[in-house]
Amino acid sequence: MKKVFLSLVLLMAGMVINAQDNPLTNGVYEKKVVVTADSVKASALYVRALEALSDWAGSNANSKMGIDVQDKDESLIVYKGNVHLGFEYYSKFAGAGWDFYIDMTIKVKCKDGKAQITATVPSLTYISNIQKIVVVVPINEILPSYAYKGNYKLKKTSQTFGPQVIPSTDQIVNMLCDKIAKKQDDDF
Repeated sequence: MKKVFLSLVLLMAGMVINAQDNPLTNGVYEKKVVVTADSVKASALYVRALEALSDWAGSNANSKMGIDVQDKDESLIVYKGNVHLGFEYYSKFAGAGWDFYIDMTIKVKCKDGKAQITATVPSLTYISNIQKIVVVVPINEILPSYAYKGNYKLKKTSQTFGPQVIPSTDQIVNMLCDKIAKKQDDDF
């Protein structure tokens, strides 16, 4: 009886620990930040957000990002695409491997003195360099354990790049926050 009771206690403790380690909400990773820029109009924050997104996209060569929605009247920008994290060989002899991408949506909503940035990651995309196979995997199958249970060739890539998904997403959001919050100096 003591063994059964101890097993139940350990099982419950493990469930509590796993629930705390899971960074996902409703099966997606979401990072939401509000930037405060006192006495800056929504239209100026909107322009800063557009500039920050274009600067970031230009520096990331393998990423495929673009504006999905742009509404100046509502001061809203929705940016969608794939962020390239790297490449992992599954056969060095054949030169075959997977490019690893984070599927991301970034929403920037501005109003006078504030901008809200929300980055959502619903899935990850793997693209084979040899056969051009595209595999889209929901993020909840990778995170938080980084142990993809599907294709064995994808498992190593998931273990390599899976831990980088959240820090990379957070880094992008923090960069956007910094660029939107800082006063832009004119160069002329």
